[in-house]
Amino acid sequence: MLLRSKMKQQFPWMRFYEPKDVPIGPHPLPMWEADFASYDNRVLWGEVCDFIKEEHEDLSVLVHPHSFDGDYADHTKNAFWVGDVLELRIQGWKR
Repeated sequence: MLLRSKMKQQFPWMRFYEPKDVPIGPHPLPMWEADFASYDNRVLWGEVCDFIKEEHEDLSVLVHPHSFDGDYADHTKNAFWVGDVLELRIQGWKR
């Protein structure tokens, strides 16, 4: 939760969701989510990604957009990992 706390301080404009104590959706481990809260904030993508790369420590972080390509593309070809890559639970998802 240290990365989450640091991000909340560094990027107070981001929207942070409650952490999940169990795997949810395609995520194989408990997780938390943050998003850009507004399409206008997309210009800050690089700044946020650079921060995550610097501060992730031993966490595996999936960074992905919410695009019109769909969930499968957003979690695979449109995404990138910081730290160890985890196998997502995406069997049966529409490609």
